[in-house]
Amino acid sequence: MFPITLVYLVILIALYLGIVIFLDKKKILERHNISLYGPFLMIKTERGKKSIHRLSRFRRFWSWFGDIGVVICFLSMIAVVLLLVWQFWWLGSHITKEIVEKLPEVNMVLVIPGINPLLPIGYTIIAIIIAVVFHEFSHGISASSSGVDIKSLGILAFIIPVGAFVEPDEEQLDKIERRKRMRVFASGPAMNFFISIISLLIFSTALMGSVNIAADGIGVAYIVKDSPAQMIGLDFGSIIMEINSTPIKDIDDFLDVMNRTHAGQNVSITFYKNGKIIKGDVTLADRFAFTNVSDDKGKGFLGIVATTDYKEILAVLKNPLKRFPEGIFYLYAMPLSPIRGGYNPITDPYIRFFRVNGMFAGCPGVFWSLTNLVFWIFWLNFAIAIFNALPMIPLDGGYLMQDLLGGLLERFPVNKKSREKITRYTMTALSLLIFFLVIYPLLLKYLFPLLHRA
Repeated sequence: MFPITLVYLVILIALYLGIVIFLDKKKILERHNISLYGPFLMIKTERGKKSIHRLSRFRRFWSWFGDIGVVICFLSMIAVVLLLVWQFWWLGSHITKEIVEKLPEVNMVLVIPGINPLLPIGYTIIAIIIAVVFHEFSHGISASSSGVDIKSLGILAFIIPVGAFVEPDEEQLDKIERRKRMRVFASGPAMNFFISIISLLIFSTALMGSVNIAADGIGVAYIVKDSPAQMIGLDFGSIIMEINSTPIKDIDDFLDVMNRTHAGQNVSITFYKNGKIIKGDVTLADRFAFTNVSDDKGKGFLGIVATTDYKEILAVLKNPLKRFPEGIFYLYAMPLSPIRGGYNPITDPYIRFFRVNGMFAGCPGVFWSLTNLVFWIFWLNFAIAIFNALPMIPLDGGYLMQDLLGGLLERFPVNKKSREKITRYTMTALSLLIFFLVIYPLLLKYLFPLLHRA
């Protein structure tokens, strides 16, 4: 049985297509200079062409930028293809019903805020706009700097705006030198990589650099229901600083103090919660009542799961390159952490462990909103860059690979018509292969249960 989210998605897409087809037949789209490009709405304009021409005057810079972009795109292409092949092999050799159930559903892989539960609507809409506008403008500026005319600019929409586009003169683009054309294709992903790096630097230094641990002690990651900890007001994000006047610096200190207590003992406790330091007394419970382990009879029980992970997490957020590449992998996997039982440390309640200093000390809500926005600009620009670098037509990486293959074939005694035929068939096969590798987890998710019913 298909998940309800998939049903909702199909209904939404069907409703969208019905409205679009109706407006198109009534010529309403045409009157507003909107055309259909498959299921997409294409809104064209000539505004912005002057800006592109002005920026394209820096030809040396864009040549340099394009050459670096070509190298980055091919390195990214190799890395992602190897990752997809490894994913295919690993899933194929370790496939079980439990693993299939943990694979993401179709809504989890669509970059559509509101459909994908991982993508917060406000932050990701802004981040997507920035990513696609800079991506397409970079293509346009690079093309213009290579002598290719820009015919139009516009917005591409599918339910919501999903991108911008700059339309170069295709005939001129096909006729320019191959190296220049490859610069044009690579400039879009390269710009996304560039914005991603800048966003990461702003996130880790200017923003997270002003964040510190809220208090010395150990954090509370979980509260046992009806335990003494719940009675005294401890909560997720609280930091225990002292127990019976003994400073608690780490989990060993906490365990050492608790192992010297007994059920029914009244202990003093000092903890940090929501910007305040709270002192009080609490009567410990019998650990056996919560664990049913005979060795726990008579031992004092507070009722928390302690953690110091937030200290290491903050160190990574401040400097993700310190533990390269693990730091970068962790930072990029943060939106996925709820799926694997972890947590996202820049949203409430996980930010309760931290304190904001500097100019945003008086308005932490504004600070964390800005921090999340910069994070999502980093995240989505990186995602768009590596996806567009895939060797699959009609992605930028596909056209780069097509030009590379065409250049390699020119070194062999093959006529132009045969070269074009070989290139076309090879790229079609490669594109289908990459597409299959990309959607392979989804195929397993939905087809495996149908093929292995008891």
